[in-house]
Amino acid sequence: MRCTKSRLLIAACAATMLAACETVAEEATEAVGHEFVAMLAPSAGGSGSGKAEISLNDATDMLCTDLELNGNVTMTAGHIVGPDGAVIADIDVPNDNDSDDCDNVTDAIVDGIRANPGAYRVHIAATTGDLNGTLRRERD
Repeated sequence: MRCTKSRLLIAACAATMLAACETVAEEATEAVGHEFVAMLAPSAGGSGSGKAEISLNDATDMLCTDLELNGNVTMTAGHIVGPDGAVIADIDVPNDNDSDDCDNVTDAIVDGIRANPGAYRVHIAATTGDLNGTLRRERD
């Protein structure tokens, strides 16, 4: 019994550390990275809205997304889509319409977004209809 409790405690601590790592990575990327934003609007017949803030870190090739959804939106999937229509990063489905997520991407993706953010878009699939928004530079 004591061994089982110890294993559970170790697993809980490891999960907490991993969650903290993502927070640290996200904060570091936001502090030194380039920031972009996509205002999300519904496709024809849909409802809801949202905002996706994207941070890029050139040194680590990290892409972090802070997603906030408004209205009665239940997200089922989310992606950042490149100029050729290919998914370059997934966005985690949030529990409470607010998702923070970081992904490692290639240097070419970071450079591509920095050079031409308007060629990239955020796509959110939702039960109320899809939301889409084109990236634009927020600040340098």
